Amino acid sequence: MPELSVVIPTLNRGKLFHDTVRQVLQQAHADFDFWVIDQSDPAARAANEALVAELADPRLRYLHIDRKGLPNARNEALARLDCRIVLFLDDDVILLHPDFLQTHTRAFDDPAVGGATGRIVERSVRPNVDYVAAHLSAGGRTLTNQWGTQSQDVLGLKGANMSYRFTATQRVGGFDRNYIGTALLEDSDYSHRVLVEGWRLRYKAAAELVHLSALSGGVRVEDALRGERWRFRNTAYFVRRHRGVRGVARFWPTFLAIAARRALEWKNPRAAGALVAAAREGLRAAEGPPDTTLPRVG
Repeated sequence: MPELSVVIPTLNRGKLFHDTVRQVLQQAHADFDFWVIDQSDPAARAANEALVAELADPRLRYLHIDRKGLPNARNEALARLDCRIVLFLDDDVILLHPDFLQTHTRAFDDPAVGGATGRIVERSVRPNVDYVAAHLSAGGRTLTNQWGTQSQDVLGLKGANMSYRFTATQRVGGFDRNYIGTALLEDSDYSHRVLVEGWRLRYKAAAELVHLSALSGGVRVEDALRGERWRFRNTAYFVRRHRGVRGVARFWPTFLAIAARRALEWKNPRAAGALVAAAREGLRAAEGPPDTTLPRVG
């Protein structure tokens, strides 16, 4: 059983993903296995399989799955792991220190810590608060700032750079596949569930990487309205699931104002209605059970 399992779900990312794989394998920390969960289309899949064959590293394990979706890909990995710590990375990141993996594992020397994250230098997303954050406001806005330089406890982890004690994952189960489309907030949902179970979440500034936010592949969408629809839908789902009726009451004023602002910005009066409909879809989805079951393997 390795101390650490590194997991990277990937979808049509090409060279950026290949560079990330090489950087992980060059890390100073050696006691890990490395799972690539590939959802790519045939051409990208062939290139990824060729990379794995070229590297021929016994730590590297490759799995292609037909079903696309970030929470599902993470669950496919969780169903196969046997480790002390699992680290999830995005497929378009640059690790900034040879001890990146070791920094994550050290966070779990404290037995109260169930999850950890590190400093994320974003290519396109800028902080919207002046403190370290990766969680939702009372009104449902995503608060983000991963640029802090001091280690500290936090309320949420960001999926590009997050690790969990494996026993914590066994307690809370899988990621929720009901976060669809861009899968926005699937990471917030999972870290919230770990926090609710009594574990601490830790920010370790030295576990630093650059997130390139590739313009294609992964969960990227080019249409602004489509991307905002997934934001409204998944945020409504999260709020109803974890904050109940009171949370929904706070959600609506905030997101109705955002919908009106987007309609003005895009000069598209129908946009507001489409966004409100997406939010209602998320609320309806939250009336059913979460989809967190891990697949059966073997």
